[in-house]
Amino acid sequence: VCYKHDGERFDHPHTLKLNQDTDYIITVQSPLLLRDLMIQGEKYELKEVRPETGKKSDDNLRFSAVFNTSGFAVEKRNNRKNVTVVLMFDGEVTLTTLLQCKFYPQSETDHSRWGNALSWIEYDCRLTEGQSGVLINKELFH
Repeated sequence: VCYKHDGERFDHPHTLKLNQDTDYIITVQSPLLLRDLMIQGEKYELKEVRPETGKKSDDNLRFSAVFNTSGFAVEKRNNRKNVTVVLMFDGEVTLTTLLQCKFYPQSETDHSRWGNALSWIEYDCRLTEGQSGVLINKELFH
């Protein structure tokens, strides 16, 4: 997956570049137990990712899911699609965020690969006082 910095041209400063009808593995790392992952209202099956034998593990838990982009329309020039991602953690804690995406045809490899390779997105978050929602203080693309 690649992304590019769009500045202030759209709702969000970064755009993820994705191909239609393609499987993408999403991995979530958190100190909290992830119960559910929903993308655009669709629930995805989660699998716990265990550290490799002999590798040191930190205190974070890791979960993965396969996200398929079937049904997403190819975006026209100067258009982006805001994709809603909801992470539901143990203790009724919920993080909701939007990922700004541009979808390309499945076979398109020039424009969809142009930009920076995305390794992960890091969220600096805090719980809302007296509620179960999560506020995102900072979002970093790596």
